Amino acid sequence: MPYYLTTDTFADDPEWTVLAEGKQTLIDSLQASYHRLMAKASLVRHDGYVTGAAVRQAVTSKRVLVLLTMPVLGMAPKLHKAGDKCECLGDTWVAGFEYRLHEFLKRNPSRKENERNKGQKADLRNAALKALVYERDGGCCRYCRSGVLLPKAGRSRDRRKVLTYDHVDPDRVAGADGANLVVACGRCNEHKGHRTPTEADMVLLPEPTADEKAAWRARGQALFDLPDHPPINDETTTDHQPAGDHVADANSDPQRDPQPGTDDHTTVKAAPEQQQHEQQQPGTGPAEGPGWVGQPRSSGPRASPLDTQPARDSSSPDIYHRRTRSAPTSASPPPAAPRQEGPP
Repeated sequence: MPYYLTTDTFADDPEWTVLAEGKQTLIDSLQASYHRLMAKASLVRHDGYVTGAAVRQAVTSKRVLVLLTMPVLGMAPKLHKAGDKCECLGDTWVAGFEYRLHEFLKRNPSRKENERNKGQKADLRNAALKALVYERDGGCCRYCRSGVLLPKAGRSRDRRKVLTYDHVDPDRVAGADGANLVVACGRCNEHKGHRTPTEADMVLLPEPTADEKAAWRARGQALFDLPDHPPINDETTTDHQPAGDHVADANSDPQRDPQPGTDDHTTVKAAPEQQQHEQQQPGTGPAEGPGWVGQPRSSGPRASPLDTQPARDSSSPDIYHRRTRSAPTSASPPPAAPRQEGPP
């Protein structure tokens, strides 16, 4: 369902009072017209662009329209006209639109983001795709090697036992072959969030060989800790659901694991690949270089190309709200006007 976001101080912004010269009836008309414009822009998904016809339907009068396009108190107008200059507009104006809402993409997802979110949710509902990825990864976490992970552990207090699937690059769908989707334990998935491995200071481990997968199946379940993170304490770890689109397998059986001491799970500090990574970690000082956290990893002979992608720069939008690396500067063309049928 399309929706739009606004601030909780919207009704009390002083711009409305100044524009309406303190007249409450006019303030109400301005705010109601603005809300209708936001709803229209969200519904048609043109990244804040609206046609002249849509504006005339949403705005109550010509006076209200003029006021919405006026800057006030040193701030940009609520509604931009073609030809306006504003940082939120970028360098180009999409042909076919007469207006664009100010900073629409600051709080609302773009059309590209909406389509990506729908695609990622479809990936997590695709049982065949998840089965392909599970078999490719040997049922073990691609970040810490915990596993073999089973759907029955969906509510385990130890998140390392929980089977989830992660989009390595949060800005892309899995792809037909599942290249951007990996098996991840609940703990690694939740720690990574909507970040790339580099941004989360994690390493995407290489795809296991057939011999490695056979050895893992033969050993039973083993649990590993991420480097530079404190060990898990099963007695104090609390239940919680995975965040965002990183959800447990839909086929998980909602039952708890056996009580501690009654299973054959083993817990060790780190997998061999992770021990090597731990030795390569920089000191405990602040991370350097571009991006949010961490540094780019060097690519080894079996390193995944997904782990060598560049980190976002400091001007990028908020990655925790599923924003893309750069805001789009274009939108889809406006819908064609309905054809008028003449008399027979």
